[in-house]
Amino acid sequence: MRLLPLLFLSVSTVLNAVERPNVVWIVSEDNSMHYLKHFFPGGAETPAIEALAAHGLTFDHAFSNAPVCSVARTTLATMCYAPRIGTQFHRRYQPAPMPNGVRMFPEYLRQAGYYTTNNSKTDYNAEPGKNVWDESSNKASWRNRPDPKQPFFHMESHDNSHESSLHFSKTSFASLKPTHDPSGVTTAAHHPDTPLFRYTQALYLDHMQSIDRIVASTVAKLEQDGLLENTFVFYFGDHGGVLPRGKGYIYDTGVHVPLVVRVPKNFKHLVEGAAPGTRMNGFVQFVDFGPTVLQLAGVPLPKGIDGRPFLGRGVPLEQVNQRDEAFGYANRMDEKYDFVRSLRKGRHLYIRCFEPWLPDGLHNNYRYKMLAYEEWRQLWRANKLSGAPAQFFAPKPVEMLFDCETDPWNVKNLASDPSHQATLQDLRARLQRKMRSMPDLSYLPESQLVKHAMQNPVAFGDEQKTKIAGLADIADSMLKTFDEAKLTLETALKSTEPMQRYWAAMVCTSFGEKATSLEDLVRPLLHDPEEVVQVRAIEFLGSIGRIQPQPLLIDLVNKTSDPVLAVEALNSVVWLKDHFSGRYPVKRSDFHPKVSGGDVDDRLNYINGNPYPSDSGKKRSKNTKRK
Repeated sequence: MRLLPLLFLSVSTVLNAVERPNVVWIVSEDNSMHYLKHFFPGGAETPAIEALAAHGLTFDHAFSNAPVCSVARTTLATMCYAPRIGTQFHRRYQPAPMPNGVRMFPEYLRQAGYYTTNNSKTDYNAEPGKNVWDESSNKASWRNRPDPKQPFFHMESHDNSHESSLHFSKTSFASLKPTHDPSGVTTAAHHPDTPLFRYTQALYLDHMQSIDRIVASTVAKLEQDGLLENTFVFYFGDHGGVLPRGKGYIYDTGVHVPLVVRVPKNFKHLVEGAAPGTRMNGFVQFVDFGPTVLQLAGVPLPKGIDGRPFLGRGVPLEQVNQRDEAFGYANRMDEKYDFVRSLRKGRHLYIRCFEPWLPDGLHNNYRYKMLAYEEWRQLWRANKLSGAPAQFFAPKPVEMLFDCETDPWNVKNLASDPSHQATLQDLRARLQRKMRSMPDLSYLPESQLVKHAMQNPVAFGDEQKTKIAGLADIADSMLKTFDEAKLTLETALKSTEPMQRYWAAMVCTSFGEKATSLEDLVRPLLHDPEEVVQVRAIEFLGSIGRIQPQPLLIDLVNKTSDPVLAVEALNSVVWLKDHFSGRYPVKRSDFHPKVSGGDVDDRLNYINGNPYPSDSGKKRSKNTKRK
């Protein structure tokens, strides 16, 4: 990969050319906007964050493009949609190179003379290069810059609100009282209303007030240094969360984040058309955040990125307010596979599920460390759930449509409502065009991408664009009736292209018993030359009761030398084990894999009945101790 050479300018040259603002990002981990009263009824009081907003802007429609850390932060840093550049899996098995000619945005700031610091989480799925940060550590600060007149960009991340803060014990639940009264919280429509869920939510509201105190402390440091009125201060969440069905899921609770921007008096001319305290209705996404900082700093935007600035010279806020779309993506979360895309347009959220047979509640070790998750599952197993809370453990619809104004928790699917068909078809077509135009690399399984694409994912996508569009057409046969899709599936199951066979088997699984007539065409795929196609054939035939699937999947896991393929197969093992009324049990002693580590161990530990034997040695990323 060839990168453009860096020509670092001297600070004095930059400062003599133009005076530039500082920018500070204060980032709280794992919280959607639903936990701050400034954004949503029932949220915590956050006076420091509200004070930022009073001196600047509140963005009521800010979205992380992904509902999990590594993918979201990579999107922030690269200014590119993750499925286009190969960074969509949490966490990556192989880091993607940056697209040719594109660098992470702080590198452009450094080139322009800024001092760039990060304190301290990175968690990238792309190779950052050596010139992103002047300092990235838990001691990094603008105060360390060699020249006090040098402009700076500083990012700080805080885990007080992280998911792990809710990994309390049963003893703590019984003995410790949060400041917020659990009896007074407003529970989400998709949650069971139990004392444990109420306690968990009340405790999390306490954590949001801890974040608010951190915001106050950072602002006080800027003021003490005489820098506040020269500095744009952004506060936002790094993605949604964190109660069950938040982090890791592409509903509004997983991607709709709080965002306020304090506008400094000395640079208010860079914000065109809004008085302090204005609430912005336009949609902004994480791909836009880096371009916005570059625009504020007067740094030209690079070619090859997906984001657009929403602040800065030449960016009228009235035009920003006309933006009304946000794109979302979810793939593997640790050891749990799923493939979901979303398009939020105005008040409506459209979600397309490419593996709809997988329930949201499919086991994920890190999620189920939370007592509320485990209680939810126990209630499901005891047949004590109904209505919206029961949806979490059911197969998903192929497509969903929600009115986020009347249904903020996204529980009433309007996709089959005749009065919403025009909206459904419009958003479906918009998402289809977006995914094909990128193209979205997730039409190929991760095991295939690691083998064939990761040297240059963008170039690979461009070369394979026509083939990927063909795979998308097969995948979209899920949207038809089986009779309408049958000929497409028959042709694809007999194709010489393995990924066409792969998708045809997946579509069969989506149709379930309706696709039984294709059994004779799927059976030969049990011996397909591509092992991942075998996984999909086993999955379909097992789901309709035509074979005993677990011995075949176990054999694949034990024989493969590919850890990604092993995790893909184990995803099916756990689905069949947990969601078929005990018909397909497995034992840990059945498995003797050649590969180990990370996600393989997580699945096998769960099968063994001890998901958390140790937290050591499980994280592939060196940048964070937390997931």
